[in-house]
Amino acid sequence: MADAHNSGDYFKVIMLAPQLLAKVGNAIGEVGEEITNCIVGDCLSADDKEVYSLIGKLEQELSDKAYIASVLVSYYESEFWSKNHSKKEFVKYFTKLEDLVALRNLLAHEFYKKPLPERRIKNCSKSAMDLLFLFANHEYLEPSVLQSIQE
Repeated sequence: MADAHNSGDYFKVIMLAPQLLAKVGNAIGEVGEEITNCIVGDCLSADDKEVYSLIGKLEQELSDKAYIASVLVSYYESEFWSKNHSKKEFVKYFTKLEDLVALRNLLAHEFYKKPLPERRIKNCSKSAMDLLFLFANHEYLEPSVLQSIQE
């Protein structure tokens, strides 16, 4: 993705980034679930595990935007960003996400009908890369995830 952005293939980044963000978010969730099971596995009943499994499946079926936003909420809740800046950082990344999904949808439906400013497309691609690097640098992920985004 980084190569596509750096070579000016912003369309590719904008079209593929939401799916890749959802995929990385899913990987973060899976590792988090494994860690939780190791820490409190004995504390959770079979019913609890089934309920959490069902809600996890539902979250995966949400739209890309809603699913990615739920990962951003987890960053906010875990105080990934400093407490004084957490809301500001959440809003910053959420705004990037909203613009990315809106532009992706616009490009998907009206690419040949309506010319869009190159600057907006380039800035949105940059925002997509910011989101991808935020997710790929999550402490739960293997370094290979970051490598795949850079390629």
